[in-house]
Amino acid sequence: MVESQPARLKQALAALREGDLSQARALILAELRANPNNLATWLWALEVANTDKEKRSILGKILSLDPSHKGALQYLKNLDQAAGVNSDSSSQGTGKAEAALSPKPEDEKGRVGGIVRLFTDWITNLPLSCGFIALFALIIAVAFIYFRVNTSLYGLFGNDFDDLIVSNSYETISAGDMYWEVQFESIGETKYIGIVRHVSPIRINEFRILTHDILVTTADFSNPDIVDTSVINHKFTWEPIQVSDPAGSINLIHAFPANKEIYQELLKIQNWDTVKITGREIYTVKAYQPDETFLGTWKDSGCNTLLIESVSIIHNSEE
Repeated sequence: MVESQPARLKQALAALREGDLSQARALILAELRANPNNLATWLWALEVANTDKEKRSILGKILSLDPSHKGALQYLKNLDQAAGVNSDSSSQGTGKAEAALSPKPEDEKGRVGGIVRLFTDWITNLPLSCGFIALFALIIAVAFIYFRVNTSLYGLFGNDFDDLIVSNSYETISAGDMYWEVQFESIGETKYIGIVRHVSPIRINEFRILTHDILVTTADFSNPDIVDTSVINHKFTWEPIQVSDPAGSINLIHAFPANKEIYQELLKIQNWDTVKITGREIYTVKAYQPDETFLGTWKDSGCNTLLIESVSIIHNSEE
């Protein structure tokens, strides 16, 4: 009895996962003989191809079935670069790639509107190994934006200040799922004026009233040619480049904005802005669940946890 196409291809993928390349190759070739116009099978054939010549032949077939297949075009481009082939090559596969890269005028309409569909089609048509790479790259990009870029992504990230109940002294803050007790170092205010060399969000749910890490510097510490700085995991380091004892100051502020308006101003800060930040120094923040289960204590070491009561950008880095 002749095996159905899905069953044969499924067996080939299982053989690939087990490292049996010859068995996978035999099953994929059998599938192609049975159904020579199956695009997905041709894509998997790339995984078991033995030579660049064979890969180019397969790519030529893929592009004949789908001239705008982005994954195939990129694969072909990588082959050309590796082989030092000029983009004007007259080979059949390259010629197809050039034709696909030069769409007819009528193809231009709706290109932007269809970019999401093209991307998803490309991902779903990629062989398993390529798909994992693309997915991994996407995860890395999203993680970078989430942890390192100063944005709330239109309110998708960050604390919802409308749901907070704050005491007049800011010593107790409550949300629906937890509350915080804040102990201040003193009743006086501290003022920081300087150039921002780092700004990133704090994404710790138990201490989500803390929203930003902001590295404020002055004098030599503001000059990257004199002092190298780094902020990782809410801690900062610095290393002199030209002088052993740099002048000026360097302070990493862990920001607790006093209200939603202050938070929105903090979101505007960029690296190399000159800022003025005023607030009260915090000694500890303790987090609890509503049933008084203790969740943990935030206490900085060599940094400045600050209830920010005012912030202004004196000079924008883009001006």
